[in-house]
Amino acid sequence: MIKLLKDLKSIIETFTERERIGTIKMSLFPSWQLSDESSSLLRTRRIPVIVIQGYMMKRESMYEIDNALKNAGFAPISFHLKRLGVDKGIEELAIELRMYLEILFKNNFNGMKRTLRIPAIGFSMGGVILHYITRAMDGCSFIDRLITISSPINGLKYAVLALPFKNLIKPFRAAYDLWEGSEFIKKLKKKPYPPSCYFVSISSDGDWMAPPSSCTLPILPNTKNILLRRMFHSDLPFSDEVSSKIIELLLETENKRELIMYF
Repeated sequence: MIKLLKDLKSIIETFTERERIGTIKMSLFPSWQLSDESSSLLRTRRIPVIVIQGYMMKRESMYEIDNALKNAGFAPISFHLKRLGVDKGIEELAIELRMYLEILFKNNFNGMKRTLRIPAIGFSMGGVILHYITRAMDGCSFIDRLITISSPINGLKYAVLALPFKNLIKPFRAAYDLWEGSEFIKKLKKKPYPPSCYFVSISSDGDWMAPPSSCTLPILPNTKNILLRRMFHSDLPFSDEVSSKIIELLLETENKRELIMYF
């Protein structure tokens, strides 16, 4: 009877702590709330994978990749975002997401281990946000593999067109940050590639919005560039070829590194 009471007390304390952490996250980061499906998947033995969409895109744009991850046994972490970059610059978005993930992982939320390091996938600006988190904000403490799809980490020439409007129209803040001459891109270019994280960039020679030169990683032991053929920017997150390549990369690195079971 005493053991039963102790177990019941422990369950109540755990539930109360999770509710407290959930309230903190909701109040501090209203934009970054886990989808109900992600919350459910995180309670399973599946390996979580952070998935972030592109500039001004809805979450639905990543459903093909989400489904491929689920079918392969992973748990995609998706957020209730209306449109990414609609009212904030890239650095501000990166700071918010970094702090949110810190609370999510380090507080053992949803039963995840405190030492958890997981893969992350970003399309277009979503990948730029993840690069900044990983390279400039010690994100490699919980991200061990970063796969980006048409993410212009080296900046875009034409994004300079957003310069006159960046302080007048909110969505242009993030667009300006993607300009190759912006302070954000200059800062990102100076940041190293932590050896504890594996970086992959997927781009297409048919993508004029984020041409391969804007997405190319430096040649390092922990980087890999993959060039696909004849796909436009908006086609990539819906492509079976891209989804298959992502799953192949995740399973390949999972086996190579002989990672421990996270749960």
